[in-house]
Amino acid sequence: MARPALHAPDDHDAVATTEPDAVATTEPTDQDLRNAQVVDTGMPLLAERAPTDAAAEILSRMRRVRDADIAFALQLRQQLQLSGNDLAAVTLIQHCETKGTNAHAKDIAHQLGVTSAAATIIVDRLVALGHVERKPDPHDGRQRILSLTPSTCALLEGATREADEALAELAATLSTRERTRLSTLLDAVAEILDAGPAAS
Repeated sequence: MARPALHAPDDHDAVATTEPDAVATTEPTDQDLRNAQVVDTGMPLLAERAPTDAAAEILSRMRRVRDADIAFALQLRQQLQLSGNDLAAVTLIQHCETKGTNAHAKDIAHQLGVTSAAATIIVDRLVALGHVERKPDPHDGRQRILSLTPSTCALLEGATREADEALAELAATLSTRERTRLSTLLDAVAEILDAGPAAS
């Protein structure tokens, strides 16, 4: 519970503190101050929360982020007029280009869990729509390097610019310690999700 505000003692207080049963006034602790910040939120005080409550809060917020990401991807699909697999392939190619690596049809097959023939059909469709280009791979004549067309790169950049700028502004408000901690947490979350769903 939040402590009452401290005030300068008046004459009555001065007399009272000389009595044996007087209670000494102490400065509020960091825990008191943090608890005071949540009094009006309807949430339990931090000192009263069980560890499982904290885990549930984090999980709830991570699910909120996941749902928002899914909704964002759906809107992007509609804007680009792509199917789910098409957008996943475009996103993979964009990711490879960002990292400076080459993307091939076999990478799409592996990422989407489809056959090589299905991946080829996806690539053919993206090429026909003007989203993807094929170029010979100088290191493997049997493979074709996949890259996004300049027009599709511009579409993706325009579609995500507002969100990227908002996230950059949010990151700028964090201290170095907070950014490090958040980065560590997000990396751990990504590793958990990369592991995929548990086998039934």
